[in-house]
Amino acid sequence: MALSRDTSQPLEVWMDGSCPLCRRSQTWCELRDLDDRVVFRDFRSADDVELPVERAAHQETLLVRTIEGTLHRGFAGWRLIMNEIPRWRWLSWIAGLPPLSWIGPHIYRLVAASRHRLN
Repeated sequence: MALSRDTSQPLEVWMDGSCPLCRRSQTWCELRDLDDRVVFRDFRSADDVELPVERAAHQETLLVRTIEGTLHRGFAGWRLIMNEIPRWRWLSWIAGLPPLSWIGPHIYRLVAASRHRLN
């Protein structure tokens, strides 16, 4: 299942800047995102008015906002990020196929709930 969106502007990724796993994921993406298709924002250092949802919701999951304002959470957001990174689009495509499309969101939630313990 291919993901499509307006690619004239980068994705805005809201993540937890105090999470070591989140920061490593950000670094991994930035090293491979040579066209600056993804912009990372730390919800902890943003003002409340900047956040796309209430602060408490940011603590539960990654949020990705497209230029159209559509929000993608967790596994769906991760797939959208992978779709933007050259040479990794295949991973987004595969993750959209069963059984990964069925179990991916559950695995994402388990990892997200444990992310501060994963160093």
